[in-house]
Amino acid sequence: MSQLSKILIFTPTFNEKTNVGIWLKSVSELQSDADLLVVDDSSIDGTLEILNDFVASYPKLTIHQRPRKSGVGSAHAWAIEYALKSGYDYIVAMDADLSHDPVDIKRLLRTAKQADYVVATRSKRKGGKNELPGLRKLWSLGANLLCRIMIPTGLSEYTTSFRCYNRNAMEALIFNPPKNEGYSYFIEVTEIMYQAGLRLSEVPITFYNRKFEESKIPKMQIFRSAGTIMRLILGRLRPNKR
Repeated sequence: MSQLSKILIFTPTFNEKTNVGIWLKSVSELQSDADLLVVDDSSIDGTLEILNDFVASYPKLTIHQRPRKSGVGSAHAWAIEYALKSGYDYIVAMDADLSHDPVDIKRLLRTAKQADYVVATRSKRKGGKNELPGLRKLWSLGANLLCRIMIPTGLSEYTTSFRCYNRNAMEALIFNPPKNEGYSYFIEVTEIMYQAGLRLSEVPITFYNRKFEESKIPKMQIFRSAGTIMRLILGRLRPNKR
């Protein structure tokens, strides 16, 4: 990664008024050389007002407002296409709810010097830590275990959104876009990276439970993820019919 590399840091938002200002200030201070992108699904809690106030003092921030809540996966897909078309060398995607520490962005970018696609892993065996409570932690551990067994890629983490893509990875997603627009999108993206023969890597992080607002993950997500995993398994059995 050269000093002239163009870096975009992206987060999707929907009703994150308590968190988004903290996230913006932290990321802009820690990554002053990067541009910021927020894709907002027409928040109704004042999130957009906070974003617009921040734009006045931070010209490196771009806000894309969508007319309705359209799925976190589709927000990531839009951001990746935007980054590729805008000439960015790297895009770092992360949550705005403070579960991802902006301090870790530099570590992902550093690892991206030798990889096309870098995932922030919560896996204990890789040095990560998952501070999710109760059932949410069990779902996370179970989903990642199932993916490692049924659609192995050499990675330990499949479901987190904290990731770094270089242009090879972005192009792979434009050429072969994921079918899922919700949270299962992240599982499918890793499979696409693997099938494209790209260099995959991980960075251990601590994943913090959100302090403010409520989780946006739908209650039926476990069934949707299971359906996505089954489809990807079948795709490996019939690679030409994916």
